[in-house]
Amino acid sequence: MPGADPPVGFLLADVVRLLRAEFNRRARSHGVTLAQAKVLLRLTREPGMRQVELAEILEIAPMTLVRLLDQLVRAGHVERRPDPADRRAFRLYVTPAAKAVLARIERVARDVRGLALRGLPRAERAALVHALVTIKHNLSRATA
Repeated sequence: MPGADPPVGFLLADVVRLLRAEFNRRARSHGVTLAQAKVLLRLTREPGMRQVELAEILEIAPMTLVRLLDQLVRAGHVERRPDPADRRAFRLYVTPAAKAVLARIERVARDVRGLALRGLPRAERAALVHALVTIKHNLSRATA
């Protein structure tokens, strides 16, 4: 249909793909990927998570998370501590050494967000956030 609006799902997928690509392009020079940034940010908000919990929340395969964690441990940004309640499990913590990389991640995220929202007045930004929260809520309820 000429002139019709693109399907919302395709448009959202394109926006997410472009946001990820731009974040990775900018973050690469700081030695971090979006996947690593997600791990660090989640562990900053919820220290002491178990690996299996983190993989589930991030919706990634446990083996993929293990590789990411190995990279972050080698870089000195994350530490695994034995879980006192389960000797087979580890609890995950961001180290003080990760403070600098977290600041770079926040700066890159702020810059990408600014680029993405350039030209949108404050009211339109608020309406966009409201619409996305509503969509997320609707879909979350439908899958619950």
